[in-house]
Amino acid sequence: MYLMGIDVGSTVCKVVIYDPDGRIVSTASKEYEGLIITPREGWYEYDPEVLWRTVADCIKRSIIIGKINPKDITAVSVSVSGESVAPIGRDGKAVYNGIFWTDKRANCYKRQLEFLEERIGSLKIYQITGYPLNHIPSSVKILWIKAEMPKVYGKTWKFMLWEDFINWKLTGEDIMSYSTASSSQLFDIRSKKWSHELLEALDISADVLPECVPSGNVVGEVNSEASKITGLSRGSLVVAGGWDQACCAFGAGVIEEGKACDTAGTVECITPAIKDPILDERTLSSGFYCSPHVINELYVYFAFFPSAGSVLKWFRDTLAEKEVQTAKATGKDAYDILTEEAAEAKPGANGLLLLPFFEGSGSGLSPAFNTNARGAFIGLTLSHKKNDIIRAILEGIAFQTRVIIEKIEEFGIKISELRAVGGGAKSRLWMQIKADITQKKIVLPDVTEAGTLGVAMLASVASKLHPNCKRAVERMCKEKVVFRPQKDIAEIYKRYYEVYKEIYPALVPIFAKMAEKLFYP
Repeated sequence: MYLMGIDVGSTVCKVVIYDPDGRIVSTASKEYEGLIITPREGWYEYDPEVLWRTVADCIKRSIIIGKINPKDITAVSVSVSGESVAPIGRDGKAVYNGIFWTDKRANCYKRQLEFLEERIGSLKIYQITGYPLNHIPSSVKILWIKAEMPKVYGKTWKFMLWEDFINWKLTGEDIMSYSTASSSQLFDIRSKKWSHELLEALDISADVLPECVPSGNVVGEVNSEASKITGLSRGSLVVAGGWDQACCAFGAGVIEEGKACDTAGTVECITPAIKDPILDERTLSSGFYCSPHVINELYVYFAFFPSAGSVLKWFRDTLAEKEVQTAKATGKDAYDILTEEAAEAKPGANGLLLLPFFEGSGSGLSPAFNTNARGAFIGLTLSHKKNDIIRAILEGIAFQTRVIIEKIEEFGIKISELRAVGGGAKSRLWMQIKADITQKKIVLPDVTEAGTLGVAMLASVASKLHPNCKRAVERMCKEKVVFRPQKDIAEIYKRYYEVYKEIYPALVPIFAKMAEKLFYP
């Protein structure tokens, strides 16, 4: 018997088929072609049918590649990128394009945000939904359609996020998880239902929103139409999945307090499991998002900064022509060559520090999510070499990770162990640097796609292949390597960290002046 995990990401769809022991049987992935539509500057829309066709194609190819009898796939579940929303009519077709999560129309929804602040208040919204007031969630997109496209709003049967849209395509049931629902900023994460208070204040009917259930609940069965398109067997179970970072945390084995997932990718995201979330001015000003975990009775914080692995990619693409050429000539990965160079530099990069805010700041130090913030190298001298700069990038991202961890622990949430996934976790040097800087044990699970594994484990419990989530983790999520802080190196980094923490606060007024004087494009 097999389990299928589907990860519907922002740019790529991935489908992985697992056996009950977590071994990968087959995998297929595809970048979306023609998904994003930009009718005006700053408008980012998407075609729901392109999304569905891409998912369906990946499902079909994964079955063919694995030479699997579809009847042997017991259950399917979906991990998704949150916030993007589409208005769907009663005929099952989109009334208008979906609005992508990165959309910045109407000066980043300025009128909608002012309305939300005036009518409800940012702290109240955060305390109900766990989602800080900003232009990204589904709520502002729905409000914009309601105000600017009343005919579209009037024809809308359901506003669908990506999880319930795929579930609906597979089963005909419009149902999604509590986890994904929280990305809408309309969901009460404590009572686990659509917030009557918010919907009433915004004059939005609950009838246009899907039914919500705990992650791991059976949504329905694959229907005949979906079977023809995807190659799945009619009657296979479809199980509620969740928001991608929560699914990654489960896939990495984060099922109890004291553990946190560290998604080391383009974005650096620390996702600790918590029993009783703190939602007040302190966590709001720190930029912590809070969502129901895909494990019942637990929650997760999402604490992140937007440019992590992307900084190393920037260096590779901009300043590492020699390393890229060597990689092409030898067949090695350019990133491996860069980290080998970084290993030759001393801890502390000979006094060079990096502030990794190339796309603005993130969670942690105030002001959080400061769009004026920029990256900065501090301490450059004529004696610095390329390997120092590369190492400073790796260390700067690790220093900012420590800032986030310490801020989380200020609220009484202790983190004893990080479980690392994502592209950055492939570098053992980087993982050791992180262990030395954060002074935390870092566990590297033996998993390449934590999101798909997370939802596959949810499917395994729903289909009774495993009795509970703990047993699913024991069977399917195995440890590969453990990195522990090296005491002597950690002491060196401790001195550097004390200086690092002062860089961003010192530069905040300078960043503001640069933005005011239009230094930024």
